[in-house]
Amino acid sequence: MNEWQKEMVKVAGDISESKERVKKRVLQQQNVKAKKPIRFALLTAIVTFCLVGFIMVQLLNKETKQSANKFNDTLLTHFEKITRINWGKQDEEFYSKEAFERYKKVVAIYYYAKSLDIQYSEAELKAVRNEHYDELVTLQQVPEYAELFKEEGVDKYFKKYLEPLLPMYATRKKLETFYLEKYPTFPKGIVQQIAAQDALRYFDKHFAEQAKTFQEQNGIKNYNSSSHGTIYMGTVIKVEVESNAFLFVKGVVPKDLENLSQEQIMKKYPKATWYPVMDDFFLKQGDYVCLESNSSQSIDENGIVTHYGVLNNVEISEPTVTTKLNIQNEQEAIQFFRQTVWQPAEDMESPPDYSFMLEGVRVDVWLSYGQSLYVYKEGYGIVHLSQKRSEELKAILGIEK
Repeated sequence: MNEWQKEMVKVAGDISESKERVKKRVLQQQNVKAKKPIRFALLTAIVTFCLVGFIMVQLLNKETKQSANKFNDTLLTHFEKITRINWGKQDEEFYSKEAFERYKKVVAIYYYAKSLDIQYSEAELKAVRNEHYDELVTLQQVPEYAELFKEEGVDKYFKKYLEPLLPMYATRKKLETFYLEKYPTFPKGIVQQIAAQDALRYFDKHFAEQAKTFQEQNGIKNYNSSSHGTIYMGTVIKVEVESNAFLFVKGVVPKDLENLSQEQIMKKYPKATWYPVMDDFFLKQGDYVCLESNSSQSIDENGIVTHYGVLNNVEISEPTVTTKLNIQNEQEAIQFFRQTVWQPAEDMESPPDYSFMLEGVRVDVWLSYGQSLYVYKEGYGIVHLSQKRSEELKAILGIEK
């Protein structure tokens, strides 16, 4: 140690210990500073990951909501405008319900066709565009429809309301072509209804919640007119696999057809109706079924009338057995029917519950709601008896129900 260092030690004392402490502290600080960038980088990575994750979730949620939203308020307005014109003066609830049903059918057909991988070309879309634009221009000349274009004009109205629907209309045309090939023996009008019915059935199975939410948002009560039809009981008398169709005759059981040829069946039951075979339901000749139909059409070709129907649902059932009655007090029954006013005969949806012979004439009886009776007398017609008259006839015939 030189003289200068010795003098410093005298004044400050021995600082070697302090020097070591300072050295250690400096080294510790250096170590801490070296770690800070690692912590900071890790924290930055975590924040960045969370931020990216949040953004991705938002984008996915937005995409999910957009894909789940099968309906649009603006397009519903278009259908409501058209409904008001076509149906005249109705209550407000009717307009919203009917407009939604029309709109839903178009949307259902679109998504059902997509599920079948049915696609249209640009040329087909262009043709549909021209068709609907020309139709709109024509409607402009009709006084009732002219109201549609007063505020916006044909071009603006078309762009706002019709252009978003064009892909759906193009798809509908393609689906109709597909169904005409599937049911070659059915008239076009019925085929269009069958396609729409299948589309609605598919849509209700897969997108019922989206439809319900949209209805609630627009204050539309749950309503589905297309799901209700007439129930028929009867027998399948023929199945044509190539035509995807079966022939159904209502009001008879398989036993009634046992000894009849195909020609005799057709002659005896001229109102037998062709229905489409449902893809997921196997039917064979002789099946006794309960079916629901909401529409039918008859075609007259060279004096031969053929009947076609739209099928909502079908189920195989146990045959309804008609109980044959042996009338003991025939004179009392004759007297009862003398006071009956007969109406023109109408088709009944099911076989009679009871049948008996009276003065050589067959009489069929059906139990109806509230235990009242329908009675058909061959050659006379049909009558729906009141509750009181029904009880009187039950007592005469010995019917305990």
